[in-house]
Amino acid sequence: MATGDPENKAQLGRITSIRSVTSFSSVGSDILATLTTANCEIALLPLRLLVELQDKYLTLEDDVLTSHNSSGGFNVYSDGTALIDGRQCRIINYIQRKVTLRSHVDYKDYRETLLAKPMLFITNARKVNGDPSSAAKTFAIIVNTRHPQVRAKVEGAMNNAISSVMGENYQLQFAFHDDVRDYLQRQNFELTEDNLNFSYTFKLDVFVDFFYLLGFSKKNCGLHGKILNLYCTNNSRKERVKMFLSKMTNPLIRLGSSLDHDRRPSIYSMDMITEDPFPQQQEEEVNDIAPVLPLSS
Repeated sequence: MATGDPENKAQLGRITSIRSVTSFSSVGSDILATLTTANCEIALLPLRLLVELQDKYLTLEDDVLTSHNSSGGFNVYSDGTALIDGRQCRIINYIQRKVTLRSHVDYKDYRETLLAKPMLFITNARKVNGDPSSAAKTFAIIVNTRHPQVRAKVEGAMNNAISSVMGENYQLQFAFHDDVRDYLQRQNFELTEDNLNFSYTFKLDVFVDFFYLLGFSKKNCGLHGKILNLYCTNNSRKERVKMFLSKMTNPLIRLGSSLDHDRRPSIYSMDMITEDPFPQQQEEEVNDIAPVLPLSS
């Protein structure tokens, strides 16, 4: 980004200087007793429950959601506001879902930030065949970038975008809307927003880039993964979920910098497990488990 432009300068600050705060299973299963953070690809739970269990990293006061992630926590991806249980709330300390990168330094900073912490998205869903006037439920969707498959998917897509485009400029969008939509539909919920995606545009000041203008340099990557439902109500299960989330949000030990290479896996990949202790789980039938999402306020 050209830092002389106030808008780009502010955007660069959000990217590089932000102090940041699925088969499916329910939290009732024994999977959490042995599940390691690296084996949770996508997690889903009500936003207010996440704030309750991770109050060190997230606070919700006076219609303002604040992320505290200077040491651990989440990278919140947002457009700056979110509808939380029917109320329009402002978000402090977030990363824009759609950004423009104007230099290789911007790209490397963005890549490193992207993989540094679990990604947190906020979305809403309404009960199917419920009261049309009732407020939609607000959910937190966590994409665990420490999971080997998720990390490999993100890094692979970024590498492929660089090597496959013909011109200087390109756009890459990641989306996992379909997986979450299908999961919630099995729970008789339907999404009311289309915000489970993020993208970056790498754009240099070239005279004309016909490949980009014609749409040939716009790439898409689906982040498919198993969704782990962390909804719970009793204290014992909440404690288990809290411990599980703490493993996911603890800061990584940084061993170096990915600024020295833009196509190789980032240094955070060194935190991946070398073998998968997560046993293969057969997808449970929805009717065999207790309701996993709140049915009323």
